[in-house]
Amino acid sequence: MKFTRKIWIFLGIGCFFISSLFSQRLLAKEVRVLTNHLTDEVGILSLGNQSQIQNILSGIETKTSAQVYVYIIPSLEGENLESYSLAVAEKSQLGQKGKDNGVLVLLSTGDRKVRIEVGYGLEETLTDVLCNRIIRNVMIPEFKKGEMAIGLMAGVRAIETILYGNQENNSALSSDYPEGIGMALSNESTPKNIAFAFGILIFTWIIYFVLNENKFFKGKKWLEVLYGLVVFICLWYFFPDALFYFFCLGLIAGNLYLLYGIWTPLSYLYSFLSILFWIPFLHLTFKTDFQVLYWVFGIIGFLSFAIKIFSDDVITKKFNQIAKGWGMSPKGLFLHIISFLTFAFTIFSIGNGERMVYILFYQGLILFSIYGLGFQSFHFKPVHFFIVIVLWLCLIAGFVIYLPGTGENTKTYNLEIMVIWFQWFLCLVGGFILTKSIEVSSWKYRFLKYAFIAFVWTLGFSFHSFLGYSESRIGFIFLFSYGALLVLHFLYVVANESGSGSYSSSSRYGSSSSSSYSSSSGYSSSSSSGGGGGGFGGGGSSGSW
Repeated sequence: MKFTRKIWIFLGIGCFFISSLFSQRLLAKEVRVLTNHLTDEVGILSLGNQSQIQNILSGIETKTSAQVYVYIIPSLEGENLESYSLAVAEKSQLGQKGKDNGVLVLLSTGDRKVRIEVGYGLEETLTDVLCNRIIRNVMIPEFKKGEMAIGLMAGVRAIETILYGNQENNSALSSDYPEGIGMALSNESTPKNIAFAFGILIFTWIIYFVLNENKFFKGKKWLEVLYGLVVFICLWYFFPDALFYFFCLGLIAGNLYLLYGIWTPLSYLYSFLSILFWIPFLHLTFKTDFQVLYWVFGIIGFLSFAIKIFSDDVITKKFNQIAKGWGMSPKGLFLHIISFLTFAFTIFSIGNGERMVYILFYQGLILFSIYGLGFQSFHFKPVHFFIVIVLWLCLIAGFVIYLPGTGENTKTYNLEIMVIWFQWFLCLVGGFILTKSIEVSSWKYRFLKYAFIAFVWTLGFSFHSFLGYSESRIGFIFLFSYGALLVLHFLYVVANESGSGSYSSSSRYGSSSSSSYSSSSGYSSSSSSGGGGGGFGGGGSSGSW
């Protein structure tokens, strides 16, 4: 047989593949037989960490008979994580004979990967789901921060918790997203993914209009649904975080439509439910505190419904009739309702164990602010308003002097903070009342008017220094207040002159997981060897990052 050039080429290619396979087998990482519960070939664990992990692993075997081994290596040397961990577990015969209750935690620092291999006998206890949660929720967050020893220790403790039957005590083991799915989906690439997804939506929208020109596609609803489903699945697969925030944006749009797009009586119920929906949604999505959500959405809901009510002709007409029947202006009745609702602050404060001084001061501050800013609706004289404020301050001073808090459970109040709040109240509310109530006809008297208001502001802001909390700067405060009032008046005049034109308008309608991290050095501890089990079928979990 004559060897032609073609035969030599095929022989060469065959020899190359055979030699490459043989060399790969020779260079494959050696499968080590583990004789100790803890083997650290990298040296990431201190002596204290080693001792703690050894005690946990020994305790698990004593109490449950399960054998948990930890093996830390510098690199897989090209080996597959799942295959290598399974080979180590089976060759080391981890677990007791006949029970196959072995567990291997394999950590490869150079490859930034980790795997939990579980024997047949523990697959119903240490399930793939729980292994995945240990790696994803417990270990990887620490590995990402460079705390490999802490992450490994936390993972071992999580395995201990599960084998002891106490996993319900660890929130990280009860959910795939312990911090909420919103936290899980949010990452550094989310803004970029939203931009990509938005661009894809525009592109697919253009394609949809092009397809509509085709006779085969046009008018066939099932093809349109199929097209939309394909786009949705693609976005869900490639950009789940972007799709999630599009969903949130859709919820906001739905809220606004229910609030201001529908004007039937039932729309108020729908609007209320749509706002209320955000409380459980944000709690489950981002684990936001319930109490914070109640306050935030209570305020948002109140403002939203106030705007809706003021825009509803039927309700405003009826409200005006009620106010007229009670001898009040609509604004006056509304302010009375708001004032009544603010007593919820007093009820909440009493339930919270606050001192009477605290309640009287802040509840009075709230009421005086409401009636002060709306004083023109009640037609009371400003001098009477300020007399009541002085009497209110005397009452508070009496409580401070004669009712000191002596009980251990009595909450204290911060007098300095109270003074600061009163100063700003006097500046904003007192200044507003004086500005509106003192009428002048010439610039000469207007200068005197603003000098008087600046003097009142100066007295108010001097309380802080009178009580020794700061240095006295009466002259500076007076000049600053006077200058600020003149500037505000100048801006007011300019705004009125530039907006002298007027117009009016109204509109209303509107099984396995691996993971990654980095490290270095080597240690091997002494303990018991495998118990002759070694029955592993790939159960466990792995992850990568």
